[in-house]
Amino acid sequence: MRPAFRIMVDGEDRTAVIADRLLSLLVTDEDGTKADRVEIELDDRDGRLAFPEVEARIEVSLGFGGRPLALMGIYAVDAVSGEGPARTLRITGTAADLKGDIRAPRTRSWIDRTLAQIAGTIAAEAGLRPVVGQGLRAISWPFLAQTAESNLHFLTRIAAELDATCKPAGGALVVQRRGEGSTAAGDALSPPLIGRQRLSDWSWSWNGRSVYRAAEAEWTETATGVTHKVRIGTGTPLKKIRHPYATEAEASRAAQAALSGAGRAEMEISATLSGFEPRLLGGGPVALQGLRPELDGTWHLAAVTHRLDGAGLITQFQARRGRDD
Repeated sequence: MRPAFRIMVDGEDRTAVIADRLLSLLVTDEDGTKADRVEIELDDRDGRLAFPEVEARIEVSLGFGGRPLALMGIYAVDAVSGEGPARTLRITGTAADLKGDIRAPRTRSWIDRTLAQIAGTIAAEAGLRPVVGQGLRAISWPFLAQTAESNLHFLTRIAAELDATCKPAGGALVVQRRGEGSTAAGDALSPPLIGRQRLSDWSWSWNGRSVYRAAEAEWTETATGVTHKVRIGTGTPLKKIRHPYATEAEASRAAQAALSGAGRAEMEISATLSGFEPRLLGGGPVALQGLRPELDGTWHLAAVTHRLDGAGLITQFQARRGRDD
């Protein structure tokens, strides 16, 4: 099968214009708030390639000729660079959903609000659709302060205390627990099964000595000023959370999230597929099979890259999980 691509710039199909100039196309999809990115390298042999406008929208699709292409994302151009004497032009862009007011600092208070309500308000202000994991929607806080903090940073901060991520993607603001991936439409992601025969190379590591076995957080009674400690797990090493919380429930959630995150980082794997797999998404799950018994099962995808160049179209990924998962 012959790799194929489609590039739309501000709604206009520019594929034919650059078809014989494309040197490489790299799409990176990461977990959490790290911006999804695209990098397009073109042959600028005659110096006549037009510069795209800053903030121009680039829609990228990848796949194979004769088959429907998979939409990789829509990106806003943020930089153009070049090299010589073999003249090349490099265009880089960031996920369009991460642009605009969602990164602007704001100050306000949130009183008696659930995560679903907070995410809904922030999404509406950014022109996005809220998608909140079912197990997170009803979690509430009596009071939260957002002080000179962007909407994205604020929502990411409170999501992290629930072992969750917040990421604008595909016109939606997606808040979900790590490893429980959802699409921008809110549909649960079933882990794509990747067997040994589909991988061209891989490397893995187990970092058991550095993993926390317990986590501790503090909360302070407003009326009395008395500080209490909440510990989740047993043994050492112990992860102590410095930030004080207003309620026991908040402290417990933060300690549980810290412990869960430490366990998930216990094992790491990086792999290169022998082909293209568009179902792999940063923040989503992947199921591995046939490498060795300790590696079989579901992993959490930290980053996924898709690269199209003279060698073909391939997918690479980095993933994490706990040894006992």
